[in-house]
Amino acid sequence: MDNESWDNLAADYDVSVEDNPSPLIVDYIDQEIQILNVLCEKHARAKSNFSIIDMGAGTGRVVFALEKKLRNDSIEFFGVENSDSMLNFANHKNNNHDGVSKISFLKHDLTDSNLSEYFDSNDANIVMCSYNTLGVVPSDKRQRFIDNMKIIAGKNGLVVLTMFNGDDFGFVAPKLYRSMITMIKQIDDDSFDEDNRVFHNSLGFRSQWFTKNEIKHMLNTSIDPNPIDVVVDDKRFTFGNVFVDRDV
Repeated sequence: MDNESWDNLAADYDVSVEDNPSPLIVDYIDQEIQILNVLCEKHARAKSNFSIIDMGAGTGRVVFALEKKLRNDSIEFFGVENSDSMLNFANHKNNNHDGVSKISFLKHDLTDSNLSEYFDSNDANIVMCSYNTLGVVPSDKRQRFIDNMKIIAGKNGLVVLTMFNGDDFGFVAPKLYRSMITMIKQIDDDSFDEDNRVFHNSLGFRSQWFTKNEIKHMLNTSIDPNPIDVVVDDKRFTFGNVFVDRDV
């Protein structure tokens, strides 16, 4: 998906994600943030004066939520985004931000090979990418995207990916995307490509899903992810996973 596509989705992003009243979405993002917060707290106990950098930050959902939970003024937060409309919403929120940590939003191409030059040298950053954002990165640029995350994290840092559960695409994808119809606008008869684990529609929205083993291979890690389990019909199902590239 290109920047224009994300610009067109920006106005409805929060309604479909952060402010979505669907119990499924509420449960998912609550579990996601809880897991991310635990990882950040563990890292902060061993490291100090590092940054938390959210790649593909959208309107800032993750950085604002983590800043509120961590309440640590030695941590600086960055949201990196390439959509002007998403950044406008994020900066508007930031104008009213009254937390203890500094939050900055930066416009950059997440796959730019020089991206690391825009950040202070630090070998212990947390660099994350949430809500299956990797799945909208073009396939020929995904490894560059992950390489950027690792370089910015540094040798003592941490790379974190939260991804939708591609191992159960046929069950999970329809429930997630139907809950986000305000943003994606349209679900076509052929939107759910189970063979290739891709959701797409005729308006240009496209998101690739991955299996656990595929993500572990991309991150070059043997560590199993933390599952994001949500309740559907009084039963818990794994709708996503939080991956790390090393032990915390």
